[in-house]
Amino acid sequence: MRIISVDFETEDVLRAESFYGSVLRLHTTRRGRSLTVRAGSSRLALHEGSIGPGRQHLAFTVPRLMFDSAKEWIADRVPLLRDAEGRDEFETSPHWNARSLYFLDPDGNILEFIIRRDIPDERIGPFRPEHVQCISEVGIAVEDVPRAAARVGSVFGIDAYGNGAPTFQPVGNVEGLLIFVTSGRHWFPTTTPSGARGLTVHVDSRATGALELSAGVTIRSNAAHR
Repeated sequence: MRIISVDFETEDVLRAESFYGSVLRLHTTRRGRSLTVRAGSSRLALHEGSIGPGRQHLAFTVPRLMFDSAKEWIADRVPLLRDAEGRDEFETSPHWNARSLYFLDPDGNILEFIIRRDIPDERIGPFRPEHVQCISEVGIAVEDVPRAAARVGSVFGIDAYGNGAPTFQPVGNVEGLLIFVTSGRHWFPTTTPSGARGLTVHVDSRATGALELSAGVTIRSNAAHR
């Protein structure tokens, strides 16, 4: 599964443009109160509005041999988030085979740089914004995690990824993951609660269609041709 695009709301589109364009140095295009951000093969679309309670989560995949240089690059631009023990980089479980770090956008959304060792990419050297491969994770807050994961599996043929829990279940694969969490569950490594308002995620999967998981939260899919 690949994530084609993610759409949600921003409190201030000009502030978002400054952050994603000038701080992260990703390619941006603004039209009125909407902003498009190109992140590798994925697109982030932000629309000015009321962001409401809770925050979103996105992970950006970077080349697996570039974690240290990506960390150095982003740490020069934004504060890195730390856990209760003061750590600012995190090794995942063996099944995920990944390493990540976290930071915030101006709306307080939790963003992540992640290397996935199971994705072949042997590029080395100083990190640059064009090394961002894609948006590879989208957090989606729902009232019933097992039901949401089951519906996405039934409609689109997207399988669960690893062992989940009643409040946390990823679906997809190393190329793209939908991270279902119970509304209000804190996003790691923060105490910031999750939320979803006006969220649309467009993916490729085994089937074409659209599924409204809750009011304002929609998954759309194109059938993948590979």
